[in-house]
Amino acid sequence: MTQLRERSHIILWLLLFFFIASMTVGGLVGGANILDLIFGGKNIQVNAGRIDGKNISHARFLREREIQLNRMRRQGQEIDNRAYMNAGDFAWNTIIERELKDEKIKQLGLEVSLDEIYDFLVNTPPAAFKTDLMNAGYFSDEEGNFDTATYEESVTNGTIPVELNPLLVNWENYLRIWLADRKLQTLYNNLGSVNDEQVKREFMKKNQNCTLDYLYVTISSIPDSLIEVSESAIESRYNEDREDLYSVKDRRTMEYVLFQIPKPVTAEDSLNVSVVEDSVMQSALDFTADAEDFSFVEALSNHNLTSDTIDVHETFEANSGIPFQMGVLRPAVRFAFDNSMGSLSDPLTAKNGIAVFHLIGEKEGGYKPLEEVSENIRRTLTREFKKEFAEVLLKENAQSEWGSVMDKDSLLLFTPGETQTIGGSFPGIGKSNELTGTLLAMQPGETSPIVETFNAVSLVKMTARDAINDSLYEAEFSTIRNQLLNTENSRGFSNWLTTAKKNVEQDDYRSEVY
Repeated sequence: MTQLRERSHIILWLLLFFFIASMTVGGLVGGANILDLIFGGKNIQVNAGRIDGKNISHARFLREREIQLNRMRRQGQEIDNRAYMNAGDFAWNTIIERELKDEKIKQLGLEVSLDEIYDFLVNTPPAAFKTDLMNAGYFSDEEGNFDTATYEESVTNGTIPVELNPLLVNWENYLRIWLADRKLQTLYNNLGSVNDEQVKREFMKKNQNCTLDYLYVTISSIPDSLIEVSESAIESRYNEDREDLYSVKDRRTMEYVLFQIPKPVTAEDSLNVSVVEDSVMQSALDFTADAEDFSFVEALSNHNLTSDTIDVHETFEANSGIPFQMGVLRPAVRFAFDNSMGSLSDPLTAKNGIAVFHLIGEKEGGYKPLEEVSENIRRTLTREFKKEFAEVLLKENAQSEWGSVMDKDSLLLFTPGETQTIGGSFPGIGKSNELTGTLLAMQPGETSPIVETFNAVSLVKMTARDAINDSLYEAEFSTIRNQLLNTENSRGFSNWLTTAKKNVEQDDYRSEVY
């Protein structure tokens, strides 16, 4: 016994080691690796994802998704697989926004107190709150309208019926979030500012005319034969972009057979839709039984059917590899990744019929081969090189007499004496922010550097520019300033939220579960 006590710490350490080892191999909490949990790994059995290091549980995600689905139902939308997908995306985005807003509200000290909620409900009770009180049997006058005086008197005297406590608690919880969000939005929407120079530029863009001579080349007029895109340039661009544009996820290969459901033609057909669907489903079940008893290939032969083959991946892009005619079919994706090779699916209802899938292979993730994407890269580089070609051509002729260069090269076009507002669109070259900004900075007699618009590359010479109409500017100053300020203020909160969502760290596990 003495020796046992002396060595007990060794035994305990051995037990701990084997416990951790068993959990690492066998998993914990539905398959989660204990080392992953200790070191911040993901647990897809419990969580739908993680936002800024905070786990988002499946329960929370599913609650939010159900809210979105109920909203769709009230709007009369059909709740199919695509509706579930859209509701899930909307729910995930809502959760991200909620986390960002809660964090910022706490950071700025914008939490809502009970006094704020009390004052809001007393002084500006929402219409929905009044309706809830009246539906509960309180504060209605003889005409069925809300009795404001009686309500305010009850609040002041503290005689609100105790039966209303559950309703008041629900409103308190709702307003605690809603009022805090309103304070946050109001704060950001009041941060906008506009200086006099911005007002002046806006006035000039809309009211000040300028006259231009411009030499230009339209991108579409340059023949492809003049542009050389080498294989090495294509390969170089492929290597630059392959991580962002050409990566391929792990895929599962499935063969499938589709039992199409005939569309109703006559009114009688419409009445028998359920009968037809049941008949097609029975055919699919019969096929599945044969495939299980014999093989997928034999079942195809016995039922005189043909199959197609697809590669599917878990992510939501490109409909996960499912043919678009079948609609969103996440059950087929989950079947592919949650079952072993050779497995046969139950009949799954798709948009264009009922499908049975047979899992036959897998492909590791990697990159699309160069030969598969080279033509797309070639087209992209061709347009870029055409712009460069046009720039060189313009620079070579910049010092020439612009009116005569068209005789030297048919690609060069010249437009003299064109008058438009500074922010307007000019025939042949259109408009762009780059062009407008350039014209704002130019004076008569000056020539611009190379300027790009959507369809052209040009050199611009300003020959005249109207003086600013001071009286008109003074008359419109306040209106323009208010318009710009309203635009700034209306975008303040949304701009902050958009930027915050781009920068937030998020891990989305949904595609591995749903």
